[in-house]
Amino acid sequence: MDRRTVKTRKMLQDALLALLHEQAFEDIEIQAITDRADTARVTFYRHYGTKEELLADVIETIYQDMQAVIQAVSAERLMDFHLPPPNLILFDFIEQDRALYKKLFTGSISAFIQQRLRHYVVKQVLMTFSAAPQYADLPVGLIANHCASCLIGNIMWWLSEDVPYSGAYMACISHWTAMIGVMTLIGRADELTMPPPDAWRVPG
Repeated sequence: MDRRTVKTRKMLQDALLALLHEQAFEDIEIQAITDRADTARVTFYRHYGTKEELLADVIETIYQDMQAVIQAVSAERLMDFHLPPPNLILFDFIEQDRALYKKLFTGSISAFIQQRLRHYVVKQVLMTFSAAPQYADLPVGLIANHCASCLIGNIMWWLSEDVPYSGAYMACISHWTAMIGVMTLIGRADELTMPPPDAWRVPG
């Protein structure tokens, strides 16, 4: 895309995000988006067919921003519970604007948000295990979907309960329960590097 296209899309994305802080997605009209972006409706339709397409682009941009700071994770790193879990970046990101993400994950468009997040998480887990031949016998697709389900379910609960625990604690619990469950089920729990006992204590 040329610079003008990138700039226009960024303006429309920022306008939608600003409006999402103020009202539910289903109540936002395209005219309101273009007014906030200080552009014309015809400009909107040059780039997006619907506001749902714009939302998808917003989510993709957020993912790309996070991916830029996510380093490649090895399977060994993934199973070492002494190290910060890879999903910590996601919880930190959500915690910075919890009101917005509570609306996205628990509102009328939650199914769409969950679908996109599942796609990204599965993609990351598949990349990790596909690069480790020693784990070729694992049901990698099942593991990836299990990790995604655990993560998404915990995020939704966390937000709906008004964030009762820190993002760091939720990241650890989500990662540990996902990995321990899978590795125990296939008889390979001994490959996990377990954290100290006090790491499991509920904070506060």
